Amino acid sequence: MYVLSFLFTLHISLSAYVNSTFLTKIVSERYVGILYTIASVITLILLSKSADILKYFGNRRLILLLLLANMISLTGLITSLHPYIVALSFICFTITNVLTFFSIDIFIEHFGNPATIGRTRGLYLTVTSLAWMISPLITASLIHKGGYVLIYVIAFIATAIMTIGLFFSVKTFEDKTYKKTPFLETYKYLRTNPHMLAVTIINFILQFFFASMVIYTSIYLYKHIGLTWNEIGVVFTIMLSPFVLFGLPIGILIDRYHVSKRKLLYVGFLIISIATLCIPFIDSKSLLIWASILFLTRTGASIIETTSEIYFFTHIQEQDAFLLGIYRDMTPMGYILAPLLATLTFVFLPFPYLFIILGLIIASGLYYIPQLKHTHEPTLSITNQ
Repeated sequence: MYVLSFLFTLHISLSAYVNSTFLTKIVSERYVGILYTIASVITLILLSKSADILKYFGNRRLILLLLLANMISLTGLITSLHPYIVALSFICFTITNVLTFFSIDIFIEHFGNPATIGRTRGLYLTVTSLAWMISPLITASLIHKGGYVLIYVIAFIATAIMTIGLFFSVKTFEDKTYKKTPFLETYKYLRTNPHMLAVTIINFILQFFFASMVIYTSIYLYKHIGLTWNEIGVVFTIMLSPFVLFGLPIGILIDRYHVSKRKLLYVGFLIISIATLCIPFIDSKSLLIWASILFLTRTGASIIETTSEIYFFTHIQEQDAFLLGIYRDMTPMGYILAPLLATLTFVFLPFPYLFIILGLIIASGLYYIPQLKHTHEPTLSITNQ
């Protein structure tokens, strides 16, 4: 699962930071976010029906169908120049990416050892982050050699390899009973377990940050600062290295040394918010300066991501698909609201102000940290209450 997750993450990360610039070929940069919003709304609807979908297909069959749809969407991006086909293919590509990771979460939860969840999630995040870290340099090289199409071709190949590997590697997997939990019951659960609501909101703030940076950082550096794609590739590789450097060590600190998750989150939020607020005040083309400030943003993000993931998965069980669905809803929610906020911002303010607003939104995460529990013991599952 680690190897296959690496492959699938690589196929996403190769295109993640160039999708927005690729889409500017068919829509204005101000409206690129709308395509992300449409894809995210559909994803959100499908995640809300996750228990029904899993019950009907089973997780193994579902992920194979998602990967097939993903390859079809990549075929559209590779072969077509028609705006509607490109837009529909991109939307399908985005939807199936999120849903596939939702399905992978269930496999990881099934095969993982609850006693070492920190190391399990930490290693998983490190493996996937490695794909994110190496992809910018690969992407820059691919764009130089063959343009955007070559990126999507490599992504297609990676998905095909993952599909074959997954088909043979999870034959022993057996689905649990995925209980359909009404929204009101889930809402009641979150109200009576405010620490779970808090960690979900923390995840939303992080996903909002990721969505904003993935869509708009490359546009900002390429079109407004004036960096080349080769330079952006170097900057992004350094920028993403904290996810590889810190993911597993944080998991070990939490598992073995019981370092406070709340303290780690405080450190993460302070670093990421301050660094993000600094971005609009940098007008230099220095790769060292840009690599350093973006490295700091991802240092904070890696601490928050690893710590919050460990906290969340400590407090749920494998059959809690609906609760997992709510948590993963935060990714499409981020991609719905971040582009809308950015589009609104651009109507009234210049591009750099987006990062000031983003930094302030991130800082709001400090409010939710005290609501998390100190205990390392998992709480009662939603399906067992």
